[in-house]
Amino acid sequence: MFKSKKRLKLLSISLAIIIIVMIVSPLIVKNYIINNSKELIGRQINLGSLKYNYFSSTARIYDFKMFEKNEKDIFVSFDTAIVNLEPLRFIFNEKNLEQFYVKGLIVNTVLKDSTFNFDDLIAFHTAVDSSEVVSEEKEETFKYDLSNLELKDASFYFDNKNVNKATEIEDFSFFIPEILWDQTQKSNADLKFNFKPGGYFKSTLNINPVDGEFDAKIEINQLYLNAFDAYVKQYADINEFSGVLNGQVEIIGNTNNPTKAIVFGTTEVTDFSMKDRNNKAFLKANSVNAELKKMDYSNSSYEFGAIELTQPYIYFEMDSITNNFFQIFKLDDYSESETEAQVEVEVDGLSEPELFYAIDNLKVNAGLMDYSDNLTGNRFDYHLNNISIDSDSISSKSEWIDIYADMLLNNRGTLKSKLGINPNAYDNLKLDMVIENFLLSDINIYANYYVGHSILVGDFYYYSKSNITNGEILSENQLLVKNVSVENTKGGLFSLPLKFALFLLKDKNGDVNLNVPVRGNMNDPEVNIGKLVWTTLKNKITGAASDPISSLAGLVGVNPKDYKELVFEYTDTIPTETHYEKLDKLLEMETEKEGLKVTLEHFVDPDLQKEALAISTLGQQYETESGKNYLEDEKGFEKYIKNLTQVDSMNIRDAAVMHIDDITLNELSKNYNSALLRNINAYLKNTKPDTNIKAVASKTEEPDNTGSQNRFKINFDMLTVMADDPTAEKPKN
Repeated sequence: MFKSKKRLKLLSISLAIIIIVMIVSPLIVKNYIINNSKELIGRQINLGSLKYNYFSSTARIYDFKMFEKNEKDIFVSFDTAIVNLEPLRFIFNEKNLEQFYVKGLIVNTVLKDSTFNFDDLIAFHTAVDSSEVVSEEKEETFKYDLSNLELKDASFYFDNKNVNKATEIEDFSFFIPEILWDQTQKSNADLKFNFKPGGYFKSTLNINPVDGEFDAKIEINQLYLNAFDAYVKQYADINEFSGVLNGQVEIIGNTNNPTKAIVFGTTEVTDFSMKDRNNKAFLKANSVNAELKKMDYSNSSYEFGAIELTQPYIYFEMDSITNNFFQIFKLDDYSESETEAQVEVEVDGLSEPELFYAIDNLKVNAGLMDYSDNLTGNRFDYHLNNISIDSDSISSKSEWIDIYADMLLNNRGTLKSKLGINPNAYDNLKLDMVIENFLLSDINIYANYYVGHSILVGDFYYYSKSNITNGEILSENQLLVKNVSVENTKGGLFSLPLKFALFLLKDKNGDVNLNVPVRGNMNDPEVNIGKLVWTTLKNKITGAASDPISSLAGLVGVNPKDYKELVFEYTDTIPTETHYEKLDKLLEMETEKEGLKVTLEHFVDPDLQKEALAISTLGQQYETESGKNYLEDEKGFEKYIKNLTQVDSMNIRDAAVMHIDDITLNELSKNYNSALLRNINAYLKNTKPDTNIKAVASKTEEPDNTGSQNRFKINFDMLTVMADDPTAEKPKN
């Protein structure tokens, strides 16, 4: 009996000791871990409490903290961790985890230069211990059964000192029900975390641990892009990068080769905006929607369904050297050698696959664009709105793509266009464009600079068909201008009499129709397309002003070459029938072109005319005395002149002029010329009493008189009143 009591007492004491040991063991383990944490895991840690349930084999850790290397700042912390193991399963070489739960995890990551605040931990855990003996025997593969893996209310903070940007992810959670070592079906993992300004990231992952096949669904709700502005600023000189991203994406792939994963889904960015250093928005959009049909990175294949931009906005500013986009995105910083460098990338001895892209439909709704430049030395601003773009299917393998666009020009004019392009050869395209109700006054700055005039009023209609083949431009342009009027200015790159040119180019309805062909090569760096167009237009206008008869001849159906001048003999005083026919045509031009001023300016070399008059006077005298025609009897007339002058060594013209005194010849010239002018003006008035066409004598000092035939140069101009006021009544003479 005594022995039984003694044994029971010993058993009770032993049991009590065991219980005490079990109770104090977690405390001992806790203190040991805290005191030796630097040797065990490389950093100082602290634990609020450690509890272990021996019956369920569940360990609970509360208020965990891992400090930074300075042992002051906190690197990692969490509120609660629960680990539920089945230790007996280790006997059968199985790792069995019934629950792994962490709540309130906080991780603070810092990057400065190229160093992270956890680099020392990586070095600690990857260091090779020379005292370790590595067994050459192959370890038996562990089986595993992992259940109820959960992370709840975690937060991750990443402080990038290189860009002074802190990124925060809060309320991060995920749950994985089970992962088995011999699982034949995919296991499921759900993950969700919230973004600090609002919104969340949510994903569902199904993965087969045997063959690595997985599929994932990812949902992004209200991800604010300004969280990434510091990273964008490394590549763009901007003040703001903002917008809200929403998307639903699915990924199918294999963990053994994750780069071959296929991505598809939909994405939307709303309220997108980028602002330059002056805080001016240069790129915005109310929304950008994209359907991702198939994104295959490993094969460089990117297929989109519809891409739709609603109310996009672009501010584009150009100067003679660069533009704001090149400056913002630092494209001007690249040297010529860098931009021309070509590096062929190979993987495993094989070239990268050829890029393939496809877009079923590209659409722009209610777009806006503000254009500005100082190419002329003065600021030019222009506004485009209601921009609408719609395209056919676009593919890198397409041989041809048609893109349709229309827009409003400065809230008034309309532009409709069709662009056809070879996506593999951008120097091959076709462009058909129609512009209507465009105000010419909108481009006064260009008109001043290139043409030397301001176009004050005018409705512009423009029809263009352009082909570019291997960079060669072949463009046919039809310009129609209604109700145009101008004023002269100074300082233009090309000064020209635009008023007169437009007057000549106007038809009966007061419209100006011009065909402006443009030719050039886009591959030639010397070719400036804008200047080429303006120069071609300038040449058309200067051609009309410098050679007006070419424009007027078509009104009456005559050859322009025949209406440069009227040529007479030196001794003519009465026009011939041919002259009268030409005068009739000039009168017809005047009728057809109201406000036209035609002046017949008389030129004649006085010395040559005197010779002709002297010969004519003595010839008539010879005919009277001899009864012979002096033009037919040349030898007799020559002998007659020599007998009169008694000079053998002088030609008959000089002899004739010497024989008749200069006063008489001057008087004859004056009378002959006056008679010719009088007869021409009389014919014009008799034929058309209200004509403004006049024959006038030029000044004797005019150089054009020297060596001149007896001729009338036909000058075309506008009547003075008509030039100042096209609606005024034409003056009567």
